Amino acid sequence: MKRLFDQKKIINILFIAAAAILVVNLLVDKFFLDKNNEGNSELSSAEIDSTFHLGLYNLGIHKDWIKKQKGSEIPVNISVRIPNDLPIVLVLREMNSVFDTNEVKINSVEKKIGGSTTLNFISGEKIKLKASLVYNDKVRRKSARVGFIVNRTDVDNENDSPLLGYPEQFAFMLIPSKNSAEFIKKILKNGKEYIIYLNDNIDELKFKLSDDYSPLRLKNSIREIVGAFPQAVFFLIDNKSSLFNSNVYPLLKKELEKRKIKLLEESRFKSLSYAEKKDLFEIFNNALDNINSGEDKVYIISAEDFLSLNPEIIKYRKLGYRFTNPSALLF
Repeated sequence: MKRLFDQKKIINILFIAAAAILVVNLLVDKFFLDKNNEGNSELSSAEIDSTFHLGLYNLGIHKDWIKKQKGSEIPVNISVRIPNDLPIVLVLREMNSVFDTNEVKINSVEKKIGGSTTLNFISGEKIKLKASLVYNDKVRRKSARVGFIVNRTDVDNENDSPLLGYPEQFAFMLIPSKNSAEFIKKILKNGKEYIIYLNDNIDELKFKLSDDYSPLRLKNSIREIVGAFPQAVFFLIDNKSSLFNSNVYPLLKKELEKRKIKLLEESRFKSLSYAEKKDLFEIFNNALDNINSGEDKVYIISAEDFLSLNPEIIKYRKLGYRFTNPSALLF
């Protein structure tokens, strides 16, 4: 009898345990279902329309290029004129960036290669917005090219790796030194270009350009600089330096001209640096916003500031600005 009682007790315990597990599973399933429903909420046509316009704005699309059409079964039907320099794939990439893809699915249909593409924005399994993207020769985004001269010093080693791997084109600005001469191998290996900067801070004797030196010794220093940096795209001189205002400058200029090396003055370029009551982003945005369409500009900037501007550079690239090597803009 006792054995029978034990068996019944065990069966009851197992039954209760199974029931408890079932209840727990049901609660867990409900919890995750609720979470999934929260992450896949349905957006209204107005919300999708607003975000769609934000994506177009980020790409430099003007308001008068966008036309909302009527008389369609689709809640919102929009036609957008697209400039020829803007690939549809970049439009799609931006839309996938501004929308939460858990809430909105974007379906694209190319009706004609290089002609028109239709984007369907789907939320809650319903098409909420239909956009027709049509290339048009008459609409053009602001076309401007920008180059950066990035000041790299011998103590800037922590910025070397991110600069060498930076996707945009730019030129390193180097002061003649043994460290700089070794660094140019990495510059060229990574497909970058460099500029030699001449000022009063050239300390190493074989590169030094002192007003106390004889013409022969100065020529030797110039020969050393040119020999150590043969692929420099041009030389840049600080026109506020003692070097520029000394008797060395005429000889330096003559020797570089003999070698067909271009020597430019620093004042030719605007420096992007902090100013009182203005932060770097504000200075950068003002500078680029004031560039006229079709104009080229080259700016000088420190390595640290250049790297910190990456989000702004991405923003302006989306708008149609092109960032390229200074040599491509100057010569």
